[in-house]
Amino acid sequence: MMRSTRSLLALASLAALAACGADRPSAALEAASANAIWDNPKLRAEAIRLAPPLFALHCASCHGADLKGAPGAHAPDLTDDRWLFGGEDIDTFNMKASDVEQTILHGIRAPDPNTRNWPTMPARGVGQSLEPDEIAAVTEYVLKLSGQPFDAKQIPLGKETFEVEGGCYDCHTLQGWGDPATGAADLTRPRTWLFGRDRASVAQTVREGRVNSSPAFAGKISATDAKILSAYVLSRAKTLHYN
Repeated sequence: MMRSTRSLLALASLAALAACGADRPSAALEAASANAIWDNPKLRAEAIRLAPPLFALHCASCHGADLKGAPGAHAPDLTDDRWLFGGEDIDTFNMKASDVEQTILHGIRAPDPNTRNWPTMPARGVGQSLEPDEIAAVTEYVLKLSGQPFDAKQIPLGKETFEVEGGCYDCHTLQGWGDPATGAADLTRPRTWLFGRDRASVAQTVREGRVNSSPAFAGKISATDAKILSAYVLSRAKTLHYN
């Protein structure tokens, strides 16, 4: 009986090792760059197949198992048609796997020397940057830009505050389209906002500011895993165009 049990355990161990080996990245995938993996249909398919367990382990706590953003995590939906932060290609304005890889490895506003350390949403209610009536008015103007119900009486002051005193246009553009170069939100697409879209949330954002970050995984995951995750994230997005 003891010998039989040991034999079964040995077989189980061999089966587990074989399964692990079957799920190991190929040598070709390990040697290729993130962009080369994406451009090669066979390597891309391999990366996408290997990615879900990695995503569940490292990314799902913020971005959700479905990549649509976990409740309360204030993380972007990775499956929609809006890239909060753009990439390096300013000719086609298309995201590359290497852009996603950069964010995975070095994060956004993370304690990493190579992080994407972009500006944050300033607190306009601090230090009398804006008066309470201006904050209330620009809140209504943002609601108008986003296509939500707004108080029309507040719009003249709100528009003036947005375009002059508040300087909101500098990051969000006069049209409210946002700027992927800095991570400024597109105010015309409230479904892509990270911190709530109702009147109270918008007012709080204007008054107190917002800051968010993405951790740097360099040194925590392998370079190959970062490339695998990059291909997976790109594959789930509705578009690669970021501008």
